[in-house]
Amino acid sequence: MGTLATLIGAPALRGAEIGLCDIDGETLETMQRLALRMNEEWDAQMTIRASTQRRELLRDADFVIVSIQVGPREVVWRKDWEIPLRHGVRQPYAENSGPGGFAHTCRNVPEMLAIARDMEELCPQAWM
Repeated sequence: MGTLATLIGAPALRGAEIGLCDIDGETLETMQRLALRMNEEWDAQMTIRASTQRRELLRDADFVIVSIQVGPREVVWRKDWEIPLRHGVRQPYAENSGPGGFAHTCRNVPEMLAIARDMEELCPQAWM
């Protein structure tokens, strides 16, 4: 939510278009309502689009901000913590370091590459 508020509140982005994507339609709807409310309250004059299909939003995008979590967050985080511990390794309290961080990366890299491939086709000039 912080990134969304920063984008909508940025004077330099007034009138821009934001595309929101989430595979969870219910979460997407909630975030779209929030974005529309911020847009209205802050008079950002943005166009807010939303889709569960990222390819619909990527065409001709200039910037793509990715925030993903592959797998149910609490379940995979717990495994990333417990599996190393069973082998005598204490996982740092974060998902981006230690053996759990490696597992986290292994889960997310394939999806990040899929997004990058879609970008290469649909918005090759865009920055991720």
